[in-house]
Amino acid sequence: MKIIITERQLEEINRFQLKDTPQYRGCLMSDLTRMELIDNFLQKLNDNPEYNTEQPNYEMLLDDWDGYDDQVYIQNKGESIVFWEGWVRSCWDAAFQKPQYKGLKKSEVINKIIEERFPRIAEEFGMEIIDYGYIDDDGYIMYIEMKKPNNE
Repeated sequence: MKIIITERQLEEINRFQLKDTPQYRGCLMSDLTRMELIDNFLQKLNDNPEYNTEQPNYEMLLDDWDGYDDQVYIQNKGESIVFWEGWVRSCWDAAFQKPQYKGLKKSEVINKIIEERFPRIAEEFGMEIIDYGYIDDDGYIMYIEMKKPNNE
């Protein structure tokens, strides 16, 4: 039997559907979600180079009901992007269920995620991490600044 995939169907394939391929096998679902969010952001940026140039609203990053989708805001800083992610109770509950995060402080969990998982996310888009950290503002907000690849 021959399977024919149209160009439109090929465009609709996302990383979740490819999670068992060698390229994505080691990625957690949350990392695939982050990749999809960055991909969607970059597509919007192609249409509008001035998209999301303002700082995020911290309250919206920490509001899992009326805040940003997935508690994520991606900021366009011209030569770089900043991936902002607010951590709400459900995020902490999920993180502390994983063996690699049990017994760690919240700040240690965030640093471990950034240092061990974000290099792969940045690599997906040909970017390099140039700054990262977190803000404790009545809740934890992590940020990762990544330099966009040179398209020369």
